[in-house]
Amino acid sequence: MTVLADIVRFLSVANRIVLELCRYAAISLTIGIAVIVAAGVFWRYVLNDSLTWSEELAKFFMVWLVFFGAPIALRVGDHVAIHIFPDALPERLRSILMVFISLLVVWFCYVLTIESSLFAWNARTQVLIAIGDFSMLWIFASIPFGAAVMFSVSIQQTLEHLQNAIRPGTAKIDGFQEQYGAILRDIG
Repeated sequence: MTVLADIVRFLSVANRIVLELCRYAAISLTIGIAVIVAAGVFWRYVLNDSLTWSEELAKFFMVWLVFFGAPIALRVGDHVAIHIFPDALPERLRSILMVFISLLVVWFCYVLTIESSLFAWNARTQVLIAIGDFSMLWIFASIPFGAAVMFSVSIQQTLEHLQNAIRPGTAKIDGFQEQYGAILRDIG
């Protein structure tokens, strides 16, 4: 049990650092999108000279925003889920069910990481002319990045559920969900 607890503790610290970086990146991208869109509107309607790159850049910032935000949403439990059945089960059975569900998420994130890496690599020869000969690799790299972080988070969650199935009442170590879960639910 101590080996499992040590692995969970290590993943908790590592994921907490990465999720905090993702959170700051998501905040920065949101501000960037607001500034870019406002600049585009100003140039188009006030100066009567549209920026050719503003819409495209804002769209690609949004793509990165999604894949910085998805691991955070996974960690705090804000992805789409049906809680009626698991919540009706006793704690140990709920934890066992959540281990299997988390294993499916681990598998999905693993496959998504591998396949999206190949997809991003194949897009390296495509360029964005409006932004200035910029490779699409840098846009599509957001998908394997987000999937890899979600893979790590889902492994942590799987092990936490396993730990709770072995010894019910085992608390999560990092407190990320408790700290940011309520804030994110209030925003959404």
